[in-house]
Amino acid sequence: MKFFGDYHMHTTYSDGRGTVEEMVVAAAQSGLAEMGIADHGPANIGTGVKNEKVFIQIKEELRALQSNNPGIRTYIGVESNILNTKGDLDVSREIIEQLDYLLVGLHPYIRPRRINEAGWIINNQAVWLFPPLKSKVINNNTKALTEAIYKYDVRAITHPGLKMPIDIPEVAKACLKCDTAWEINAGHRFPDYHEVIEAARCGVDFIVNSDAHFPKTVGRLDYGGSVLEKAGIPSERVKNAIDCEE
Repeated sequence: MKFFGDYHMHTTYSDGRGTVEEMVVAAAQSGLAEMGIADHGPANIGTGVKNEKVFIQIKEELRALQSNNPGIRTYIGVESNILNTKGDLDVSREIIEQLDYLLVGLHPYIRPRRINEAGWIINNQAVWLFPPLKSKVINNNTKALTEAIYKYDVRAITHPGLKMPIDIPEVAKACLKCDTAWEINAGHRFPDYHEVIEAARCGVDFIVNSDAHFPKTVGRLDYGGSVLEKAGIPSERVKNAIDCEE
């Protein structure tokens, strides 16, 4: 399976190692028709953007670079962090509305807005020492993710379940209702075949992204193609498969 776009990559504005221009050039050289920058929201500890206004700055950079790279279409998004079990995000609606798309994900190292909202994140670390917490952790992670999907116009959920386990059928139900894609993250090689099969049985559509943090890994989507083919999932259910390009 081949792909025409890669929409999850990070730059030096967050924890990436390539500038916006370097990532655009790398995407063009990889043969992609489309690419999107989606840096981490500001709540990521040590890896997020300085503040949400940075996304508007990236948007302006991409607009300037587009004229010099006519062979590839560029987009600006964000990988926003879910802050609590209510599904609130670390990027305002005002900023989101100025971007091309929204990705949301669960990340284990974020700054909550309020101290009393930190418990569900802390429990994701504590569950390794206290296994009885697992059921509660899964319930809270699932609630946080599904609430975000229902509350915002989410293009895709990033690496769902990575380091923060979820109830796949429940999250899939929200994705189906809101036309939100399930990301297969080639950079993390996640989810694995069994989880892809489970999500596929629930009827979700997929998108394959690189989660590139270096120019050299932009467009490296082979893992996604191989796991989808192994699972017998047709290109019609993959948002960025070449057969689905409009």
